[in-house]
Amino acid sequence: MKPLICPQCGGKITNYTARQDFAICDYCATKFVIEPATQPDFVYQTPNSPVPSVKAFSIAIAAVCLVIIGIFFIGIFSSRKDEPNLNYGGYSKPYSTPIPLLSPAPTVNPNLLEFGGKGTGNGLFQDADAIAVDKQGRIYVADDSLRVQQFDEKGEFLKLWQIPSETDFYKRARSIEKIAVDDKDRLHVLVAGLVLIYENSSSEPLKLVHFAPNPIQDFAFRSDGGRLYLINDNKLEYLVQVTDAGKTVRRINGFHTKTADAVLSPYETGLAAIRLADDGAGNIFSVYAFGDLGSYELSYNEEDLMIFRFTPEGRYVNKFVQTYNSCGIEVDNQSRIYISDNDSIHIYSNTGEPVSAVLYLPRAIDAFALDRQNNIYILSDDKVIKRPAIK
Repeated sequence: MKPLICPQCGGKITNYTARQDFAICDYCATKFVIEPATQPDFVYQTPNSPVPSVKAFSIAIAAVCLVIIGIFFIGIFSSRKDEPNLNYGGYSKPYSTPIPLLSPAPTVNPNLLEFGGKGTGNGLFQDADAIAVDKQGRIYVADDSLRVQQFDEKGEFLKLWQIPSETDFYKRARSIEKIAVDDKDRLHVLVAGLVLIYENSSSEPLKLVHFAPNPIQDFAFRSDGGRLYLINDNKLEYLVQVTDAGKTVRRINGFHTKTADAVLSPYETGLAAIRLADDGAGNIFSVYAFGDLGSYELSYNEEDLMIFRFTPEGRYVNKFVQTYNSCGIEVDNQSRIYISDNDSIHIYSNTGEPVSAVLYLPRAIDAFALDRQNNIYILSDDKVIKRPAIK
């Protein structure tokens, strides 16, 4: 603070405040008036923290306001620049064009074809659980109303076979267990433990295959026109190889369970779950397809749940890949093995090496089949879904 000069002795006085009207000289004790002209400029401040003047503070506030206003107008003009030049017929624009939100890229539909649904009409199903595809690409679907419907390659309805619920060989059929179409376009229907064979042009069965009194639980076609039948007597299964004319070539007792040395319990449930497949070279594959049985309680050894490979003569070769919830097994024209597992289909080479691609569905698979190009046809929740072949 600027010192004052005593008018009496000329001493310098510094112990005063800016708001005092009088000062007292420390040297001669003279009291004198502090002239206004001698009062120093005063700005209130905290110790060691200089504060800008009111004028500087006002200028800063004004500058900040100008910046905010500028940003606001820049935003308005930028948004209007991107708006389309629309003609409103001489009238002012009735509303502001909303800024569109970015949408995620659409999900690619992996299905080549999808049709069906729940119902009793043509093209609809009641608990469909068997599917087949013939060499022309026509699709066959069987459901629990004992119907087999035929569709073209686009899913358009063509024909219906009503499978009898009662014949001279069985008293009450409740469901169709399997369907397949051979190279002569004949439809094979496994129902009530026997196989009914239909010509494509006929609504009545051409012939019937049975092994009374024991039921057929599965069958498969061979490349030479012959067939494989798996028979179950509730104590043991046996495999029968026959020619296209129906002549028995070979019978193998305990075909699958003896090879597996199975410890299943209850044993009869395991026998009913064995499923067959045959590749183009005549090699035979079998598996416990427990997912084909619905609800069950079963005790088993995990080694039992593997795919078994046999020679064309039925001799055991090896086993590979454990399965748990399979509803069946198929082999394509490259001898690759397809096995379902609840909501997925896994593919392996005929020696057990996994193929990299795995097909997944958002729901459980009830049955599946392959066409001549290895496209995959899946039954799930009364719908048919076609997926492209795995390369």
